[in-house]
Amino acid sequence: MLLGLAKPTVKHLYRALPSVWASEMDRYLQRRYKYRAPTRLDVMTSYAGQNLDVVQVLLLSLSETHPRDEIVFWLFEQRVSAQDIAALADFCASLGNVTLRSIKIPHTGDFDRLKTLGGKRDSARFLWFVAHQHLPRDLKRVVYLDALDVIVSDDLVPLLKHPFLGKYLVACREWLDIPPLLVGPARRAHDCGVPTWMIKHMSRGLINSGAIVLNLDKFRRDGIEIGHYVETAEWAYDKLNLEFGDQGLFSLTHGSHYVQANDRYNHRFFNDLPNRTMKRPAVIHYCGGVLKPVHWRLTAEAEHLVAEHLVRKDMAALTLANSRQLRAADLPYMRKWWDVCVRTPCYSRIAPQASQRMAAALSRVGLNVE
Repeated sequence: MLLGLAKPTVKHLYRALPSVWASEMDRYLQRRYKYRAPTRLDVMTSYAGQNLDVVQVLLLSLSETHPRDEIVFWLFEQRVSAQDIAALADFCASLGNVTLRSIKIPHTGDFDRLKTLGGKRDSARFLWFVAHQHLPRDLKRVVYLDALDVIVSDDLVPLLKHPFLGKYLVACREWLDIPPLLVGPARRAHDCGVPTWMIKHMSRGLINSGAIVLNLDKFRRDGIEIGHYVETAEWAYDKLNLEFGDQGLFSLTHGSHYVQANDRYNHRFFNDLPNRTMKRPAVIHYCGGVLKPVHWRLTAEAEHLVAEHLVRKDMAALTLANSRQLRAADLPYMRKWWDVCVRTPCYSRIAPQASQRMAAALSRVGLNVE
């Protein structure tokens, strides 16, 4: 009986302890850098193919939240045209505090191999695995941000300066409501008898890679190469038929080799509850089941129509034809992304398409936007 009563308490404490660490460390770092001098901020992303101009939204949000800082933006790219890179460089120059540094990653086939084995549509997500091999040797750490579904809303210097404690990454957990899994590389864990369901859990990611800090020196010292990830990917596919993205493959390869950051540096607002909302997010991440704003835009009229419909019908969310849900709580975050986008050149290209897509989806559920 006592054991049964103790279990929920133990589980609650186990879940809360890492959050206490992350919160207290962030509080300390915010105090330390509250009145900091202007500094250099190194940020990277990865991209492949066309429509690079959408990265302008991330860049503008980054520039406006760090007006006094010198931002060096490292673009790891494959199959991006020289014209698109030049246009993005011009946009960065117009911001006044951002310099673009593009790095073309050789197309060796390894990244496409990872895409195929992982069952993903793109290979660009894996490019940060080789950041330490292509960035300058004197650069010891860099913030990685997703290219298309992230905006910055507060100072990232406390995140950049977060201690690594000997780990490869500073990152937020993927799973917010269950205890963190502390484990080594998946192959070793599997050989030691760790059950398959736990390895599958790892394949979805112990960390969320939307906003992370890379310990470049640690990766260099340990001689980590893309071949390590390919080897793990082939094992995961052949042995267990697992699917994975970059965060899952990192977790399978290295286990829980990260230090937990405060969740405000990777705010996934689909986790918000009435009694648990993020007061001051530094990075807003449009991931999970939420609509990607780059593809979906609510005009002011459409937003009012949706909000009114949800209240009138006493509905928590509106389910669109693609089975994705649109909650009332999502509306301010969608608006925030477009409030940044409207001030970029890419707005004129993507806004009409995104508005039409949303209007068509709303029409299919009986909400007609003029």
